[in-house]
Amino acid sequence: MKYLIVLLLFFSSVYAHKLYIIADDNGKTLHIKSYFTKSSFCQECKVEIFGNNDKVLFEGKTDKKGNASFPFTMKNIDIEVTASMGHKNRISYESENEIVSIEQNESYKKILLALGIIAFIFFILKLIKK
Repeated sequence: MKYLIVLLLFFSSVYAHKLYIIADDNGKTLHIKSYFTKSSFCQECKVEIFGNNDKVLFEGKTDKKGNASFPFTMKNIDIEVTASMGHKNRISYESENEIVSIEQNESYKKILLALGIIAFIFFILKLIKK
């Protein structure tokens, strides 16, 4: 009976120290959440984003709630989170979203600005014609 209790305590502590990683993106930004248990976040943990050939694309740290955000530039990446005392986990992530580049976002702004200027010119011409 003693051995069973000791074994249960050992396995419960091992399970409590597993590092979990959840990742999601919106096409522009990659959002990462890391935690040990639902109430124990991975605070100030090192986060590395790897691209092709294990090249580090971005590096940073999680906040007090285990969250980190990075620019999203590739569909297939690896995410590695390293915590204190040797806790480490690495996952592969593949985006289902279309990657939105900064240039695409800027071109939409330019188009909207041009349409606004044209509408303003027509408004001024209408006022003059009255």
